[in-house]
Amino acid sequence: MKIKVPGCMSLAVNDLRWFAVRVRGGMADPVFAELQDAGYDVYLPRRRYDRYNRRMRVMSERSEPLLPGYLFVAHPRRGGQPDDWSEVRGVNGVVGPLSSTVAPLVIPAAVIEAIITAEFESAYDETAAAKRARGDTDRSRLEQRFKPGRQFVVSDGPFASFLAEADSITHDERVKTLVEIFGRMTPVVFEPEQLEDLPKKGKSKAA
Repeated sequence: MKIKVPGCMSLAVNDLRWFAVRVRGGMADPVFAELQDAGYDVYLPRRRYDRYNRRMRVMSERSEPLLPGYLFVAHPRRGGQPDDWSEVRGVNGVVGPLSSTVAPLVIPAAVIEAIITAEFESAYDETAAAKRARGDTDRSRLEQRFKPGRQFVVSDGPFASFLAEADSITHDERVKTLVEIFGRMTPVVFEPEQLEDLPKKGKSKAA
């Protein structure tokens, strides 16, 4: 089965023997390019993230290897010798294949396919755009934790040790709660870090 990887050739994942190759720091991209030019099927999984440029005051998307120091190579390349790693080792930046005490370790094709699938499904994409698409935003996490009616303990401030019942999330992502003050439930807004989960009740001991 062939899988198209962004920035890479179509990989016949299940038809090849895959290995993890160690590379020196910062050399993954040039090693990837050189091995690909030499006719190898190569896969370099990547994670994506946002980087804020303070000087320009702009946010940009960046990417880097998901597994620093490693990439996956199908060996041998078409027409190559199964036990001859000299061509791969000869690439500048390559340390060698990940090996046991006997021989290089074969990485199951199912593992490679699972990583590729996860990358396609943006599992390693930490950009704001990807998080919004997944519904995985700071606000959504706050809404999940501070569901209306759930109780918390106030950890600091003038209401420290009071019980606070979550009500809603404000526009600036603080938590609006109801706190009993002088016998009345009074709205009070807290920073999320000011609220702690209630301690779990221990099991009562039998008399």
